[in-house]
Amino acid sequence: MTKIYINGKIVSEASATISVFDRSYLYGEGAFETMRAYKGRPAFCDMHYHRLKNNCEKLKIELPLDEYAFEHAVVKTINVNKLKDAYVRVTVSPVGMSMGISRPPKLSTNLVIIARPFKGRPESTYADGATLVMVESVYADDPEMAEIKSTNYLTKMLARMEVSEKKADEGIFVNRKGLILEATAANLFIVKNECLITPPLVDGCLPGITRWVVMGLAENLHVPVEEASLRPQDLKDADEIFITGSTSEVLPVREVRGITRKKETPGAITMRLMRAYKELVSAGE
Repeated sequence: MTKIYINGKIVSEASATISVFDRSYLYGEGAFETMRAYKGRPAFCDMHYHRLKNNCEKLKIELPLDEYAFEHAVVKTINVNKLKDAYVRVTVSPVGMSMGISRPPKLSTNLVIIARPFKGRPESTYADGATLVMVESVYADDPEMAEIKSTNYLTKMLARMEVSEKKADEGIFVNRKGLILEATAANLFIVKNECLITPPLVDGCLPGITRWVVMGLAENLHVPVEEASLRPQDLKDADEIFITGSTSEVLPVREVRGITRKKETPGAITMRLMRAYKELVSAGE
């Protein structure tokens, strides 16, 4: 049975409970991180910690662990479940019900860590490329909200329902200006004329950890990187398309249904970045 970390204690999954007054449950008021572990070690743990800390500060939530204690807690949860290749979810949320609009002045904090065996996409999806659809049921969150990885995840969950109904691998969000932003659980990149292009955060994208890592890898490989607003036509004109995320890594895109279908997937630059990312996480850096 899975063991869960709750507020410094390891408990069984059956005993893993939190208060009904948890504000993540009541109002979607919480922050979380999704991480991958390779060989029992969480990848880019320091980057995940600092993004979580920054989001907690924006939400005025106390993060009860420093960076060292955070990594120790994550590794402890992975080890107690005897995992090597793992999916890790860390959630931080305050506890205390509001009466009216006033927030209680003193709030306790829940910190929960869940580690499970990682079950990724089929290898054929990486070999042949993923199929994406444009999300039509909802618009992306406003930029001020999109930059916070919060437990208020309704927009993305509604979009994922649509993606599932359309039997696609992922969905692409647009904002109210018609700009393409990201997938429901990943950032979006295109390659055009051997240049790597991704939408800027100010358009309303999540500052993804894997996004940052891949941009750095591209620079190391002497691939030019540009942040620029994208529209559907840019997907059609792109030479290559891929998405990035902690669980997706670097995932090539074969088709954006109704817009474009790429003949050669993955493309040359996408393949170089896939290899570089695999080498990086395999080395435990």
